[in-house]
Amino acid sequence: MSKRLLAYLMTVSLLALGCTPPLATFATDMYEGNQQLTQGHYSTALASFLKANTYHPSAGAYAYAAMAAYKLNDISLADSYLVQAQGLNPNQVVTCIIYGYRSLVRFSQGNDPAGRQALLEYIESYKSLVPGSPTLREVEFMAMAPQVDTFALQKLIDEQIQQLPIDYDRM
Repeated sequence: MSKRLLAYLMTVSLLALGCTPPLATFATDMYEGNQQLTQGHYSTALASFLKANTYHPSAGAYAYAAMAAYKLNDISLADSYLVQAQGLNPNQVVTCIIYGYRSLVRFSQGNDPAGRQALLEYIESYKSLVPGSPTLREVEFMAMAPQVDTFALQKLIDEQIQQLPIDYDRM
């Protein structure tokens, strides 16, 4: 039996048994995790993002895991996931998410200068992805304010992330 025929038969068998390819499972877990995140089920969302990452290690899965960890108030875990995401060659959309949440993490750690720097990087990144965003001006004002309201900033960043052109198959 030829190698091609054997490979074909194995693929058909796996599909017939209901096995899905890892990338399809990754995208499904990322989508489900985002739904859980939106609904406030942060622990479940974190588990979905980490599960997705086992199928396809990705900057996107780590960036979203960082969002969930931050919302669970596990700042050090969120920071760890952001570092891992940055190390996996993130695309422009994921880089934007990393900058936004890195600013929140740094502000939460009391590192105001690093928080402001990450926030400025977020603003530039977001501006290139969603030019003319009506909420971007609010974030720019926050970056210049003497005191940053991290709760309000997180709310704005989360709203803006929802406006990003996210493709779970390419994270």
